[in-house]
Amino acid sequence: MTGFGRAQLEASGVRVSVELRSVNARGLSLRCRLPAEWSAQEARLERELRKHLARGSVDLTARVERAGPAPAPRIDRNVLAHYRRELDKLGTPAVDGGNLLRLPGVVSVKEPKLSSTQVERLMLAALREALQALLDSRSREGARLARVMRRERTVLARQRVAVSRSAPRVVRQAHDSMRRRLDQLLGDAKVPSDDPTLLREVAVLADRSDVTEELDRLASHEQAFDELLAREAPVGRELDFLLQEMGRELNTLGSKSGEVSITQRVIAMKSAVDRLREQAANIQ
Repeated sequence: MTGFGRAQLEASGVRVSVELRSVNARGLSLRCRLPAEWSAQEARLERELRKHLARGSVDLTARVERAGPAPAPRIDRNVLAHYRRELDKLGTPAVDGGNLLRLPGVVSVKEPKLSSTQVERLMLAALREALQALLDSRSREGARLARVMRRERTVLARQRVAVSRSAPRVVRQAHDSMRRRLDQLLGDAKVPSDDPTLLREVAVLADRSDVTEELDRLASHEQAFDELLAREAPVGRELDFLLQEMGRELNTLGSKSGEVSITQRVIAMKSAVDRLREQAANIQ
């Protein structure tokens, strides 16, 4: 799922900022970009992310900066005096003070050493804050996706109900057609109507036109779909599996029924399932 989260914390002269960006992916892929001197924290930050994320391609970027006023420059008087003596020995005319200050080693700025404990604590706290913002962002997107998926599920259910209503008529028509053809065949061939082989073949043909079992399983899958969408826990992989099963039932349903109106409805249901699978790939 897509999402974004950012947090910035500051304490004891240290400022740490963490950004998280997430895009859709079937599994969980993490990429961390940390300052080189703090790269040892990568494993710890990844563990924290894996506690809360199951899917998505996630980029983490962390920055560590000094906060507060810049440290005051320091003039090394001993180095400055050494330059003056050497210049005097060379008989060099008086040198402007500003030029003397540009000489190497005269002016330095001593950066206070950052506390590793403080930086690690701030980085983890900033990560948790950014992660919560990311989860909130993904949750809002998930709610929007759920509304879209429920609309598609309504389309699927409507078409299934229509097939359920017309299926008995189609089965009767298939049986009537079968009887007429059998009467024609039996009229020309000397085969008794109670022949076991003939009865077995008739039963197989009759079963092929009955789609009740497939429709019942589809209805069951739709109920399971609703239950998954209502869950708070990650359900992306379960939804994907369930939609695969719906696709299999629809393939069987389409192969059993040769009636044009049912075939058209099966195609509409397959299209709805395909759209649902595309959306399920975006759900954690």
